[in-house]
Amino acid sequence: MASATTVSAQAVEETARILRCLAHPVRLQILDLLERQGELTVTEVYEGVGIEQAVASQHLSLMHDKGVLERRKDGVHVFYRIGDSRAYKVLSCLRARSV
Repeated sequence: MASATTVSAQAVEETARILRCLAHPVRLQILDLLERQGELTVTEVYEGVGIEQAVASQHLSLMHDKGVLERRKDGVHVFYRIGDSRAYKVLSCLRARSV
């Protein structure tokens, strides 16, 4: 039996930070929407998920602040996209459980 590689304390902390950020049903729905449709405005996110604009903005801001999402501004519109590839792995796990 091969020995398992030891995971560094930094990797554990970073992974826990990402998982805490994503540990909310609305945030997972937003990630799913962004993965399926790509870069979206706040309006497209709240309409796509079916939540209030203020709620969407709060979740998007939190995920941006934690480095999960990237955003860019174009005039009055703010566009969000997935900015951390580990989010795709979380979505993959989520989809594997849904089948």
